[in-house]
Amino acid sequence: MRVKVESTGGFTGRTALVALYDTAALPAGRAERVRDAVDALAAAEARGEPGEIGADLPAYRVTVDEAGEPPRVYEVRGDPTAGVTSVLGVLLQGPDDPA
Repeated sequence: MRVKVESTGGFTGRTALVALYDTAALPAGRAERVRDAVDALAAAEARGEPGEIGADLPAYRVTVDEAGEPPRVYEVRGDPTAGVTSVLGVLLQGPDDPA
């Protein structure tokens, strides 16, 4: 599974790459945390959870590519400092960070 996290919007409207993962290249524990975070995003979308509201919130686009499936794209709004226990916190850590 490949996961790309981009920061979107802001005053300039630019998109910036924040993190890029290939779970096949990550240590097993880290790859599992990334997969769990993606599963949590999918579950929240399936439940219809609206996420945080506010024009000044950071926004992220998470694109998930899995072999044989069309890409899935999740739009996430909220505070990336919510901690590593949050879905967004896991995805924003970076592939080399411990935890």
